[in-house]
Amino acid sequence: MKVLISLLLMFTLVLSAQIDEFAHEVNYSRDYAKALEVAKEQNKLVMFVAVGDYCPWCKKFERKTLSSKEIKVRVLNEFIPLIIDRVNDKGTYPKEFYAQVVPTVFFIDPNTQKSLYKTIGYMKPSDFSDELNSAKANFKKTK
Repeated sequence: MKVLISLLLMFTLVLSAQIDEFAHEVNYSRDYAKALEVAKEQNKLVMFVAVGDYCPWCKKFERKTLSSKEIKVRVLNEFIPLIIDRVNDKGTYPKEFYAQVVPTVFFIDPNTQKSLYKTIGYMKPSDFSDELNSAKANFKKTK
C-alpha cells in the first residue's frame, strides 16, 4: 500500500512539473491572484488556460498552438497569460472558472473577475488567433 501511495504521489509531482516547465518556457503565470493584479495594472485581459496534464489535446494545444511564434508573441503582448491544471492545482484553481472540458481558455476582465469570452478544445494557431481577436473585441465593448 505504501508503494502505491508513493507511486501516485510521484506521478502527481511529475505531472505538475510538466506544466511548470511549459509555463516557464512561454512565460505564463501559475498564480491567479498575481495574474489578476498585473492585468489590472496593465489594463489587459487575463488569458486563463485550464488544462490537465493527463490530456493529450492539452499537450497538443500547448506544443502546436500556444508555443507557436505568432501566438506566443501576441499573447505576451496583448494578454496576461495564466495556466493552471484543473486537477493537480486544486488549491490554486479559481473555482468560478471550472472547466468541464480541457483545454478551455477563459478571457477574464481583471476588474470584474468575470469571463468575457471562452474557447473550448484544441485549435490550430490561425483559428486561435481569430479567437484572440474576438476576446479583445469583447473587452473593448466593456469600456
